[in-house]
Amino acid sequence: MPRLRIHGNDVHYLEYGDPGSPPLVVVHGLYGEASTMAPLAEQFGDKFRVIVPDALGHGLSAHPPAFGLEDQGRMLTGLIAALGYDAASLLGVSMGSYLSAQAAAQEPARISGLVLVVSKAHGRSSSMAAYAAREGFDLAAATPEETVGFMAGALWSPHTPQPEREEFLAAQLRLQQVVLTPQDRAAIDQSLRDFDLRPLLPAITAPTLVVSGRADGLNPPEAGEEVARGIPGARFEVYERSGHMLPVEEMDRLVTEVEGFLLS
Repeated sequence: MPRLRIHGNDVHYLEYGDPGSPPLVVVHGLYGEASTMAPLAEQFGDKFRVIVPDALGHGLSAHPPAFGLEDQGRMLTGLIAALGYDAASLLGVSMGSYLSAQAAAQEPARISGLVLVVSKAHGRSSSMAAYAAREGFDLAAATPEETVGFMAGALWSPHTPQPEREEFLAAQLRLQQVVLTPQDRAAIDQSLRDFDLRPLLPAITAPTLVVSGRADGLNPPEAGEEVARGIPGARFEVYERSGHMLPVEEMDRLVTEVEGFLLS
């Protein structure tokens, strides 16, 4: 399992595709890890060298007691540099989109293309934490199975049948390598408290695609559209048959459109 030391933190990552292909860094969402992004990352392996890191505080990367979006952004651009690239494309999903936007604003020259999936520009907390607080659900005490079950109503489109949802959950549990502790989750939640990317978005120079799911109960299309409005020249798309789980619900469409966008 490859690992690099980036700005004082060990960063674990997975790789797919031909090393000679254009680089694409794929960034997972809240409480996720590189391994759980394998189904999506593998789809890009025919046309990209895909690098999927564990974000700080997640998976097999370092779990510092305190970190923020700025640290995550520096990790991503530092990883691109450490792998020998002048620049790479970034694709971030949910929380991964916040990290990717942060990186693209901090070091615009390092990012050649940017795709932000089910994103938002600001929040008092993570979208999951905000939803759980509204519903009185204790995320810190919940198992991964309990969390996914509770979040189902906010995550999925009504177009996605229950057997497909259960199949995805079972696959994710098989792929997961690290179970986060309550302390890990608390540090991650703190890193997203009162974040606001809006002042940074105009600094992004990479061609940018922002994609939202019509039925997303966490980051609705209005949130994605706000992100796109803040980035010069960004393109915005809504997937009508998706919720927050857009990369699963309409994976084929997403892969086709991302490849066309980044390779055009």
